[in-house]
This record gives sequence, structure tokens and C-alpha cells, in this order.
Amino acid sequence: MWVVRAKHGDEFADRFIAGGYVGVGWIDLQHAESRDEIRQLYKQAYPDSRPGQIANLTGQIVAFRLGMNQGDYVITPTSDGEFLRYGRITGPEISVADDDGCPDRNRRAVAWAVKALRVTDFGKSFERTLWTPKTVFQVRQPDEFLAAVDSLDWPSAALHIRSTHDSDDEHDIVKPHSPALEDKVSRTPSAADPDSGMEAEEEDPEQETTQRPFDPSKIKVRTVNVVVDQIVSRIRHREVDLQPDFQRLPGIWNLQQKSRLIESLLLRIPIPVFYVAADHDENWAVVDGVQRFSTIFDYMNGVFPLGHLEYRQEFNGKRYDVLPRPMQRRMSETPLVVNVIEPGTPPEVMFNIFRRINTGGIALNGQEIRHALNPGPVREYLKALAKSHEFLEATDSSIKSRRMADRECALRFLAFYVDPWEEYAAGSLDSHLQKTMQTVNAMSAERRRAVAAEFRKAMRTATHIFGNDAFRKRYSPDDSRRPISLALFEAWSVQFARCSPEQIERLSRRAGDLRVQFTALLNSDADFEKSISVSTATRQRIKKRFTAI
Repeated sequence: MWVVRAKHGDEFADRFIAGGYVGVGWIDLQHAESRDEIRQLYKQAYPDSRPGQIANLTGQIVAFRLGMNQGDYVITPTSDGEFLRYGRITGPEISVADDDGCPDRNRRAVAWAVKALRVTDFGKSFERTLWTPKTVFQVRQPDEFLAAVDSLDWPSAALHIRSTHDSDDEHDIVKPHSPALEDKVSRTPSAADPDSGMEAEEEDPEQETTQRPFDPSKIKVRTVNVVVDQIVSRIRHREVDLQPDFQRLPGIWNLQQKSRLIESLLLRIPIPVFYVAADHDENWAVVDGVQRFSTIFDYMNGVFPLGHLEYRQEFNGKRYDVLPRPMQRRMSETPLVVNVIEPGTPPEVMFNIFRRINTGGIALNGQEIRHALNPGPVREYLKALAKSHEFLEATDSSIKSRRMADRECALRFLAFYVDPWEEYAAGSLDSHLQKTMQTVNAMSAERRRAVAAEFRKAMRTATHIFGNDAFRKRYSPDDSRRPISLALFEAWSVQFARCSPEQIERLSRRAGDLRVQFTALLNSDADFEKSISVSTATRQRIKKRFTAI
């Protein structure tokens, strides 16, 4: 998370936004590969600079050239000190632009959020950090920034960087121009996706979509009116699933955000509707509203006192049990509107409703939605596979758990091992993964243990053969190490799991030959390369990569 200040005022900050980039001036950085090179370039360009100046600016240039990565957040304050414009870096490379009137010609591509944050949304410590005289520096309070992003225009957050199949709504992002996908898959070393730690996959604009629209007649949603006391009672009796396993959802609001929600209830200000999915026992899984339900429940159970109130400041520092009785009654009797997705709604329809309705600051990804829809043994099972020593060693602990990317890896193995890849039908991969979650829930404990043993065997084999390069593309022996490819994880892990002990022993003896043949396959078979890089969920490309491996 970085600040890059437009030193030349709002005129050039506006050009950052309009042009889809962030930039600095000073010297040409495009070919500088190390701190020493940058220092020498700066000394040549500014021979009269004092040593302290050189050290200060070299550090900032190094941060811009070598420290910032694809997926990092970047913030640009407006010169009036009132707002922060923010976005995410969309490419690993740095470019030196032709003169377009902005003197900051060393540039990184950025997807900027349309909406801005007010500096006053932050605490004084954060504000003091922002007004350092430096042009480029790292933000030291990332949690406070992310919480502010998540609460922008509450309850929906502002920054969604979507892949082409996620949504038709492009109004959240000012997107820089990007060239059309080339026929040849790029071999430029890929930066890891910041949410997963894995290589991001491309979408082929000419590839027929695998996502079938659902039947609108199968959408069953009813509206119910409840009061706060009823919600608290439901949560206490575990009849509302707040998904505590979503590490990024409950508990990310700060005290001010929580207190302002409670203040809204005390002021009788209507709050946005909630969305839940009901089962046949009328238990609810929360689709949209986890933070609000959690905050209400926690406050009424004395977990936190109020603070930073705007209108009812006399209640600052007070927990629910010491509020005046009229205020307690007002809060407990506040009506809430809940939209309930009826049981019996087909899983693929439910999945689409989750994806469309969720308005949280960072929209739920596919695995988080599947986790919400499938209570039962599968949740802890995937968690255990993802935390196993064998998986962590095979992936070099590089797959992130915060957004359940590690559990999706384990699920992808199961999806093509338990439900064989040869039987994968053209259609939605999301539906296939949803079906696998249900299959695992229905398994016997003995069967789950047997499959887990095969998973761990596959991970050990991958480590033994590839070392810390398992599940990664390698085009030559001196190629730089790349992020893990989810498509390669599927193919290698399933095929290793299918091997007998004798086959594993033979593969281990010939590990060097296997690595050489894999590199040759990447370089000689364009269809295989596409099958692990572009639109990887189609039947044709799944069959290609599993067969080739």
C-alpha cells in the first residue's frame, strides 16, 4: 500500500486518474534494475545534490521502481488535503511515456476507483503519515485504509477489480486502455494475484462463455420484517450463520464505524436491507450484512462501548447495559428488513444470487460463496487439507488463506479427482465445484480420510519431483520463478494422486527427465500453454491439460 503524490498539483493528479496510471519524474527508470543503478543514474542527472538528498530520493525511486507490485493499493492525495484518490496497480512493468503534458513520465498502470475517500475519515495518526514531504512512501496503517474503503458509501465498498466474466457493470472503475489479448499467451513473468498468491488467468474474448444464465423463474425471494431483538435471539441460538471463517468479514470495522451504525439505530435512521439464504429449518446464512449483524449482536452483548458518535455524544463510552432504558428499548425494537432467499432455490441460482446481491466492500469470491452455501464437514475438511504440512511444503506456503484461495486449491483437486476430470461436462465450473462441495459433505468419514491421504501423497510427490517449483510454469532452466498456476495444480495433483506406489517410485527416479519434458511441452505445444493460461474452465482445455500432463 503506497502513497504517490502528484507533486505538481491537482492538474496532474487528474491526469493520473484520466490516464489510468501513477507516475514520478526525476530520471528514466525503465531499465534500472537495482538500487545501485538507480543511485548512479540520479547522481549523473543531479551531480550537485547533497548526499542526504541523494539517499532520500534514491529511496523513493527504489520504492516506485522495485518496491511496488501488481495488485498493491496506491493512494494519491489531492493538493487541497481534503480527499484521497485510490486504486490498484494492474501491471508489473514500468513504462516511460511520451510527453502528454504531465512531467511524471515514469508510470505504472492503475485501475482507479471512481469515488474518493475523505482524509477526515481517518485518525490523526494516519493523517500525519500522509503529509510527510516525501513523494513516494509506504502506508503504515493498511488496516485503517482497508476499513475506510470497505465502508465507503456504506454498506457497499468502492473498489472491485473484476475479471471479464464477473459483471457487466464497469462503472466502479476508471480503466486504462489495454490491448486485446494476443493469440500467443504472454511469457512475461507474471505477478501473483494479491488476494490468492497465485498466477492470474486470462479470459479469451473469443472463447465461448462457460457460464449459462439461470432461469429467472427459479429465483425465490421473500421479504420479512423483524426487530433487532429477534435477530439477536437468532444469532444467540445459532440460527444465523455469520460465517466467522471469513477472516476478512467479521471484525474489520473499527470502533467509529460500529458506533455510527448503533447511533443510526438510536436515531431511528433506516439502515439498508439484509439478504440471507434460508434452509428448510429456517436457519439463515448471511449473504449481505455480516458486519451489521455482527456489530448489533456484539454491542447488545457488551463487547464494545460506543465512541466517536456524531450526534448522541453523551453516549460515548457507554455499553448497551448502561444506556437509558428508553434507548435500550428503542434499539431492541428497531425494525429491520430482511430479504430471504427461499430453500429449494437451485444451487447454481443461489450462487448467482450471492454473487449479484453481495454489496460488501470486497465482494465475496467464488470460494467464499461456496463456503457460505455449504455448511457441514466440507468446511473443516478443506481447511485441514489447506493447512496440511504436505500442501504447505508443496506450495512453499505461497497460497494465501485470507480469501480462501488455499481452500479452493484443495477443492479443485477434489473436483477433478473425486468427480473425475474425464466426466467434466461443458458448462459452469462454479456449478461443478458447488456439486463437489455437496459430494464431500455426503461422503463417509472413512472415504474422506482415504481421499485426504491421496491428496497428501500427491503433494509429497510434487515436492520431491519439483522442489519449490511445483505447480509453476518454467520455460527454461534459467527462467525466473513464477507464481503457482491453479490449472497446473489441478492437473499435476490429480495425476500424481492416481499413481500407484510403483509409478511414484519410477517418476521419482526420473524426476530430471520429467522436468525437462515439462519444459519442452510448454515451449512446443501452444494448445497446452493456452489450456493452463486462458479460459481454463472449458471442457476442451481441461481435457487438454490433464491429457498432456
